[in-house]
Amino acid sequence: MNYVLPKGFLASGIHCGIKRFKKDLALLYSKSGCKAIGLFTRSKVKAAPLVVSKEILRKGAPIRAVIINSGNANCCTGWYGVRDAKRMIYSVCKSLGLRFNNVLVSSTGIIGKRLPIELIEENVPKLARLLSEKRLVSAAKAILTTDKKMKIAVEKIDIGRREVTITGIAKGAGMIEPNMGTMLAFIMTDARMDKDAIKSTLKDACDDSFNAITIDGDMSTNDTMLILANGAAGNVPIKKGTKELKLFLSALKKVSFKLARDIVEDGEGATKFVTVYVEKARTVRDAYKIARSVANSCLVKTSIHGENPNWGRVAASVGASGVNGIKQNKFEIYLDGICVFKGGKFTMPSRDKFYKIYKRKNVEIAVNLNVGTKQARIWTCDLSKRYVEINARYT
Repeated sequence: MNYVLPKGFLASGIHCGIKRFKKDLALLYSKSGCKAIGLFTRSKVKAAPLVVSKEILRKGAPIRAVIINSGNANCCTGWYGVRDAKRMIYSVCKSLGLRFNNVLVSSTGIIGKRLPIELIEENVPKLARLLSEKRLVSAAKAILTTDKKMKIAVEKIDIGRREVTITGIAKGAGMIEPNMGTMLAFIMTDARMDKDAIKSTLKDACDDSFNAITIDGDMSTNDTMLILANGAAGNVPIKKGTKELKLFLSALKKVSFKLARDIVEDGEGATKFVTVYVEKARTVRDAYKIARSVANSCLVKTSIHGENPNWGRVAASVGASGVNGIKQNKFEIYLDGICVFKGGKFTMPSRDKFYKIYKRKNVEIAVNLNVGTKQARIWTCDLSKRYVEINARYT
């Protein structure tokens, strides 16, 4: 697969010793300053790198680099956390000749353990020397934790007579319940864009992709999504309300959808990819709330894993969603396209049809509320014994 970086971007990834064997330190770099926008976790417990990066973004200086480590979240580590996050930034500044406010920092991994900052500082010069247009894969691998596969997406579009590239990398397999942010996702583009245009596209793309997935209902302390635009493509600047912005947004959504789907397919212990639809709701918010209630239900997820079409668990999750106006005799439930609940009772489909439900790798659950016109979609996965094993032994 030919994974390419946008013009002016370089990347690298190495093993520095945070993890025993796998790559654990990545660097993304732009030859020119980037306009940058970030979305972050809404959790009240936030990791130190997130706090530091938010403050740097608030100051509005051009961003030239992002350093990311895996294997250690640098969260809940007292005053050392912010100090060590800043030391990561200063080590990049020293190696690349940058200023502090030109560099962002991100971490992922175990909560509560001090970051081995000396190991990182020792290896940043090597990380900087290895920066290359051809080392995107090494960076994508270095940000992973329990992931089984790396997550990269690339889209190219023409803006005027200039080719624009959008490249994204992400990590995430567990502790996935985003809220205005995502696990870790870094999207780079060489498009020239107004900052307001970048902000609007990032939110739109995130709402329909990263904010519409769940693995286990647990929100991370480190959720971060960044978009960096360095303008190296040389196109006429993309502004809000233009056809060029619509074109860019369409490509950005393809990138974010691919990364979001990869995260769900790579869910810890997952064997099934599950799509939950809620249709004919009164509001979009109601539709998402019900879809998330179904998608996060351990009972629903384990029945899918066991290929047991227990529609009662879906009905119970709809009722437990907290949405007002649900009418038990009016809503319908479809499992893999087969109507199993209608008019307030089991529809009694044929035995042959009923026991084919949940047998495929890609599973669909649809709830038709019949009280409005709004809809929502959530991607999730099943819950297996392997998920329990992974998380029981995580530390």
